[in-house]
Amino acid sequence: MIRNFQGAATTCYVALHPSLKGVTGKYYYDCNEYKPSKLARDEALAKNLWDFSNNLVNASLKI
Repeated sequence: MIRNFQGAATTCYVALHPSLKGVTGKYYYDCNEYKPSKLARDEALAKNLWDFSNNLVNASLKI
């Protein structure tokens, strides 16, 4: 059986490291902060995704 003991390393690092207390809205990979891709920073695309998701949830509640 292969085990990956580092699978949650970044999540644990960000959640528990004292220097990151109060830090929000950042993107981390391999315990390092990175700038998100251009698509991830597209506010119009984010709004479209939010609106679509919200409409989908609201439609499912009406059933």
